[in-house]
Amino acid sequence: MIEVLLRLSNAGYAISEYSYLGLGSPYYVDFVMFHKYLFIQDMVCVEWASVPKRMRFNKPFKFIKLRLEALATYIPSMVPSKRYLAWLDYDRSLDVDMLQDIDGCLNRVGSQSILVVTADARPRLPEDPFDLDIAAMKPEERDKLTVRTYQEWFGHYIEGKITRSTISGVHVAPLFYAVVAERIRETLAKRGGGLGFFQMFNYVYRDGAPMFTLGGMIGTEEDERALNDAGIFRHPFVRPSSDYLEISVPPLTVREKHWLDSRLDKHLTADGLRFELEEDLLNNYRRFYKEYPTYMETVL
Repeated sequence: MIEVLLRLSNAGYAISEYSYLGLGSPYYVDFVMFHKYLFIQDMVCVEWASVPKRMRFNKPFKFIKLRLEALATYIPSMVPSKRYLAWLDYDRSLDVDMLQDIDGCLNRVGSQSILVVTADARPRLPEDPFDLDIAAMKPEERDKLTVRTYQEWFGHYIEGKITRSTISGVHVAPLFYAVVAERIRETLAKRGGGLGFFQMFNYVYRDGAPMFTLGGMIGTEEDERALNDAGIFRHPFVRPSSDYLEISVPPLTVREKHWLDSRLDKHLTADGLRFELEEDLLNNYRRFYKEYPTYMETVL
């Protein structure tokens, strides 16, 4: 995402002057990276979990404004028409409250803002709204409840009906993508002003659980032309359609990573490696080696 966002300068968008809105985590990783690599300094962190001391203690930069409340409560405080990089990075599966958060952000941010939504891509229901012990249900009972609930929540946004086969795969990223993309389209149509959503991100990856990410720019046809002329939609990490980029890289030791890095210019195959690695994971590493994290063992 950072690599693509940096390229926005080629289209005339000064991403460093945007305001970053992110959901809280005591690690603040996104805030550190967006400040270091995108040079953003106007930042707001929204956290609604009951960990105020931890959030304040771990805040890496004094200029980050910390708001200890639900995103829905904070959204009315957003400055209308201001350009935001807003990453709604949820740790739960898609639900109606998230769709309302998306609506709220879309109706507040200014043109040329970037909106990114991340959610757990598994078909999981929150327990509180149902007052049920979902975990104690039999698999068939959970599936029936999920299908019925998703049809009620999301049926409006997709063609056909949601069935048990819809939710029976490893993840339901295509379903969540269709719902969020259509909700964004409908909300911007109601807002008016000739605004559209120009998709740049459509990723599926594993962060413990399978995660789904959809993001892009809110702008006019002129912005779409500027992005196209700057080659943004031709970037290898940009996915402007429903075809998602699956990010899957192998777990490597430091020595294995260094060995591969020194030979990426050669025609490597799995059979020619000095250690075991599946061919598809080798190819994936070749695609994402620049973004692969570097680990170090040390004693503090």
